Amino acid sequence: MKITVSKRFLRVPVKFDGTSHKFTFSENGTPVYKFDAVYTEENADAVYYADLRDYLGKTMTVTVEPECAFTPVFEDAMTPLTAEETVLRPQLHFTAERGWINDPNGLCFYGGQYHLFYQHNPYGRLWGNMHWGHAVSPDLLHWEYKEEAMFLDMDGAMFSGCAIVDHNNVSGLKEGDETPILFFYTCAGEKKSTQCLAYSTDGGKTLKKYDKNPLIDEIAPGNRDPKVIYDAKRARWLMALYFVERTYAIFTSQDLLHWELLQKFDLPGDDECPDLYPLTADDGRTLWVYSGAHDMYFVGDFDGDTFQCTEITNEPLWIDFGFDNYAGVTYGNYDRPVYLGWGVNPLYANFVPTGEYSGLMTLPRELSLCETEEGYRLKTKPFGIDEYRAGAFPIGNQKPLLTESFGLLVQGNFGRIALKNSRGEEVVIEVTVDSITVDRSKSGDLSYFDDVDPKLFKKEDLLVSTTKRYMRGNVNMEIIFDVSYLEIYADGGLETASVCVYPDAPYQVVSTDGDLEVKMYTIKK
Repeated sequence: MKITVSKRFLRVPVKFDGTSHKFTFSENGTPVYKFDAVYTEENADAVYYADLRDYLGKTMTVTVEPECAFTPVFEDAMTPLTAEETVLRPQLHFTAERGWINDPNGLCFYGGQYHLFYQHNPYGRLWGNMHWGHAVSPDLLHWEYKEEAMFLDMDGAMFSGCAIVDHNNVSGLKEGDETPILFFYTCAGEKKSTQCLAYSTDGGKTLKKYDKNPLIDEIAPGNRDPKVIYDAKRARWLMALYFVERTYAIFTSQDLLHWELLQKFDLPGDDECPDLYPLTADDGRTLWVYSGAHDMYFVGDFDGDTFQCTEITNEPLWIDFGFDNYAGVTYGNYDRPVYLGWGVNPLYANFVPTGEYSGLMTLPRELSLCETEEGYRLKTKPFGIDEYRAGAFPIGNQKPLLTESFGLLVQGNFGRIALKNSRGEEVVIEVTVDSITVDRSKSGDLSYFDDVDPKLFKKEDLLVSTTKRYMRGNVNMEIIFDVSYLEIYADGGLETASVCVYPDAPYQVVSTDGDLEVKMYTIKK
């Protein structure tokens, strides 16, 4: 079928379940764009949109496999979603306007704004069709959606990566007065996976794919997720890269275009989405942290050629002991290490009950390193919420809630805090001298666990999460609840947890016992 792109957006009505159809768009006989969607023209569950801005006014050939009824309808703009179509959407945590999101990508600070790029499926609430979405914020809390930044192409999908502001133009890609921003990403093709480059010369508004891609050809099947940082001590760039299974690597470059392998090494228990960065601990010592997608981290030394884990432990070190923080990475060019993660567990992310959007980002978290009795450990604290915290007021037991988004400041030695609703649903946080436990076994809708492969995890293993405390005695804890997402920061951020909960009615009461003293503050977007 030949179509003329008369308006920017092509309507894509879909069913949530059914046969997926592959749409391929060709210009002058050359395929240029494709996507998959469970397309339907009758009784659609949702409407998504193909952004065809690069082809306005052009005549294109569209093929659909397997064939189905296809009547192209173009619109100038996307119709906003209603509240019913975005149930359980948090206020403060970033979510896509519509469609699926996962890993944060391209985190950079430029022009007085924080840029967030992210894995995005514009055509459904499930994983697939990986594009890069884009949003900007003045404070990492209030976000403005921008147009889709990078589209999948005939070489493959746009998998995860990072951004670097090339202040000194070492890449030679500068055009005009604007400092170039370089975006490193994985092109995940059907036959191989390569590390590629896109760049922006207009402050991140538009991205151009580098005409000499790939920068690094496939080394191992599935190698992916480049994270680039500047090694100031040695005046060169470093790239952390996931290889395969538990193998990671470090590359180096002087010009951000040509890369040399420095090291391969194994990090047991983790895979995907590496991050590498130096931190100065509270005792003044500078150490390096290497982390993976599952929130495991390793503390050690980097001598310019080799990363060596020096904090040897009998059990993994976790950035987050909850279930729902994945693929977190840091803003590479900000003056403080600020971390952002994908706030859903990939085991059940396809099944969560959130309507026409799916997925969210954690709150931004500032990272630091401190020495404990057991060695050096990461600390996290929520970034940018001081204005909310300043309005905290003491509450007693059975305090009614007037908002679905709030924070709790907790002090004491032991006790339980429960968020409850009128249907008998609750999520419970229990604190002892030695441990912190989060129990969501009665939190609300738990149907999203039903499709988890029991060979990987049993349902009951995903309901209760416990961690030991690195500090004994009095607990200082902050709990942030945002409609359907819970974050906990305890003992100065030595223990952090993120948990999705999907109550069938808003939690109406905060219940406490033990010797815990609680203050509350409200969150308004």
